[in-house]
Amino acid sequence: MKFTSFLLPVCIFILNVTPVHSHHGRSNFIYDETVTIEGKVIKMNWRNPHVYLDVQTTKVNKQTEVWLIESGTPVALKRQGWSKESIKTGDNVVVVGNPNRDPEKHHMLLDHVIREDGETFYLSHRLRPTSDEIPALLQESTSANQPAVTPSRDFSGIWGRNPTSGVDTGYAFFKPPMHWSFTPLAEAQLAQFNELDNPWFDCMERGLPLLSLYPYYLRWTRFEDRIEIISQQSNLVRTLYLNQSTHPEQIELSHAGHSIAHIDDDGSLVVDTIGFPDFAKWGLAAGVDASGQKWLRERYTLSEDGLSMAVSITIEDPVYLTEPVTINGSDRKVADDPFEPYECDIEASRRHLNKGSQL
Repeated sequence: MKFTSFLLPVCIFILNVTPVHSHHGRSNFIYDETVTIEGKVIKMNWRNPHVYLDVQTTKVNKQTEVWLIESGTPVALKRQGWSKESIKTGDNVVVVGNPNRDPEKHHMLLDHVIREDGETFYLSHRLRPTSDEIPALLQESTSANQPAVTPSRDFSGIWGRNPTSGVDTGYAFFKPPMHWSFTPLAEAQLAQFNELDNPWFDCMERGLPLLSLYPYYLRWTRFEDRIEIISQQSNLVRTLYLNQSTHPEQIELSHAGHSIAHIDDDGSLVVDTIGFPDFAKWGLAAGVDASGQKWLRERYTLSEDGLSMAVSITIEDPVYLTEPVTINGSDRKVADDPFEPYECDIEASRRHLNKGSQL
């Protein structure tokens, strides 16, 4: 397919459609509308935590405007069939995505981009799959273009949040979980909530429980005496010690905490974690800090086929919570591709906050 109208006056369409399901949860996009633009890529920014395209369009009056196109992480895009060379500076493209709520900002969250030769690249699966469709998706992964998904028998491998788990971590990452029971101190913080204060936009770690709830893949590596967990979107390494029945008296505080774990009688992995720093910004949830008294208890249970595991996380922090909170969900096994080193680029992390002429 060849586009015949590139660099002619830009056409922009607003439609009511089924919302695009993405790991992106910020409220600055209108998820029940899409915008379509046609133009030339003038910049391709392939960096963590988000890949950006700058696309220049030409309006009816021959004036040009530049749209900022926000997409996913480099690793996530690679799993969707992208490479760094899929879309390059100078390419003529058609872009479809969700517009920013501020119409003065030429800014959208990508749904898909069509190259001039007709090849289409998607941000993610078009629709959230149902439980009946999950086996089919796993079958797709065994095609010639995708590595096979192998079962896990000891919790090792790469895991992603199950699309049908019912866990919406948008509240933990972008929005406060208002159904939790907060102390007056936490309520005071929430009264000043601003989603632009998210430490993630400054490449700062928020640690647990968010590390376990991210909509990004986690790599679990099993050793004889421990399990190591790392996210594709973090340099924080979490270690679950299997040979310790109690926490040591002296613990080096970190956002990953100190975790001891054992295999329960039913085969579940039970984890107990303490040792967090005090006053960790948004260390509990969006808008709520965490204290050094934060305590996590987790249970992970593998399915019989080794392709999914049930997850239960209970959080306590008497400084900010009046009672414990328990989050239940499930993770699914994905192909055990190598992780690339994660390097958060502060410019890319804050690019969407830019008020300059690009927007």
